[in-house]
Amino acid sequence: MKINLLKKRSIGITIFILLTYITAVISIQIIGPDSLIIPNEFPEECPKDSLNCTMIGPQPHRGEGKTELRFNSNLSEVILEAKNWINDQPRTEILGEWDNQIHAVFRTMILRFPDDFVINLHCENGTSVMHIYSKSRMGISDLGVNNERVSLFTKNMENADLNSSICF
Repeated sequence: MKINLLKKRSIGITIFILLTYITAVISIQIIGPDSLIIPNEFPEECPKDSLNCTMIGPQPHRGEGKTELRFNSNLSEVILEAKNWINDQPRTEILGEWDNQIHAVFRTMILRFPDDFVINLHCENGTSVMHIYSKSRMGISDLGVNNERVSLFTKNMENADLNSSICF
């Protein structure tokens, strides 16, 4: 008798935990829906004093204070390397892809919180110039995840074996 009661309680608790998890994941997807960032809407800066955003651009935020990444290669070569890195990351989806920009979403493992990751490129003096924006859609802190992501991406791009060519 005691075993059946214990078994029923265990099943009930398991179902409760599972339903709570499913409800949380669905709620997060509803609260933080995908919203495409197109090239002419690339963010100019992170919110002031933000703890959930990293920007390598004209107004850097975290990201080691870098204002840009430069490559002696054309846009298509650089964007292909960036796309390959993004596609190699777990729980990642590319939402939009243009000749000069990629917008991807990274999701956390358990609750699937969405983080936007956007790279934007342009040619300047024969080189490809890249700006990077990575921000959590929800909450006030990302526990350093976006900054770490940008750092790993930057290291990958700086060490990439890109063909030398003029950007035009």
